[in-house]
Amino acid sequence: MGDPVGQVVSWVTPNILWIGVVIYLITHPEVAEKWGAMLSRLLSGIAAGAERASVSLDIQGKIDSFSNAMNKEVTGVLPHGVKIDWVVGEITRESFIKDGRVIIRMNHHKNQDENIANAAVEYVSRGFLPESRPHVDDRVMKSADLICTKKLLEREQKSALSLYYTEILGPARRTDSELDKYVVAMQSLDELGYFTQIFLPELQELGVRMEFSLPSEAIKGETRRFVDFLDQKITKKKTGVDVDPTFEGDGINTSIVYVSRHENVGPHLGWIKKCINRDIRTIYICAFGERNISLVKKLEGRLESNKRLTKGFSREFRLPWRKGRKKDNICVRYEVCDVGADTA
Repeated sequence: MGDPVGQVVSWVTPNILWIGVVIYLITHPEVAEKWGAMLSRLLSGIAAGAERASVSLDIQGKIDSFSNAMNKEVTGVLPHGVKIDWVVGEITRESFIKDGRVIIRMNHHKNQDENIANAAVEYVSRGFLPESRPHVDDRVMKSADLICTKKLLEREQKSALSLYYTEILGPARRTDSELDKYVVAMQSLDELGYFTQIFLPELQELGVRMEFSLPSEAIKGETRRFVDFLDQKITKKKTGVDVDPTFEGDGINTSIVYVSRHENVGPHLGWIKKCINRDIRTIYICAFGERNISLVKKLEGRLESNKRLTKGFSREFRLPWRKGRKKDNICVRYEVCDVGADTA
């Protein structure tokens, strides 16, 4: 065994400074409290920074996941990524696009639902249909934003929906009855699957078509009438009641063939031929139920050889129907091109 005194001396000598500090703090408790407060603030600041970083990554991941899913249905509808920039102090939320991302500057809240709801609102209002926005009626665009944000939260964080309804969607609807009318129409479209299958593709193409044109009140008015058309002629259509399913405008020009009765494809082929001859830009064929879907597929087969039609997509999906059950649906999109005069 070594010399115990020597061991103590060898330990005390390099640590004498710390021993002195400890003795000083014990004999001066007011100084100890001040240093303790400073250390506590430092550690809490580090912890808060780590928490904010974790929250921002979580929000960014959820928004990017939603935008990827939406872009698979409608290419380019949400073309930008997202970055959360936490700002200390009371500020008004703001967002801008930089380097292909929507930068959102906002306060951090302890309530994660509030954080993601606020971020979703900013992201959608800036990054949703960016090329189309200048050419769409303000209320129509706002209502589409509100429904798109609702879809984001439904998919990525359902717990935030209650706050979103109470703090954002509800007040917007109550203060503007005209906006509320479009929100209700958009929700009806979404419940039938037509928000993403028909409405968004047409608005996306409108943005592409009007890329180098100045915004005009005429085109904005057309977007209002298009929502009314979809609401009255499609979502509220009675089974067995024939309506003219064609919307003809300068910016939006489409026809929706709704296969809702068990019949042969002859009448539908005749209508599609008329649409082609009238130079309707896009044609949608929609149906729900197994027997009607089989007719749509038969129609697809008959239209394969038509040189003036290009199939954009053919999608089958399931939606809620009655008493908790779901029903199969189909939506097929064709684009009419000017290649000869061959028709179905």
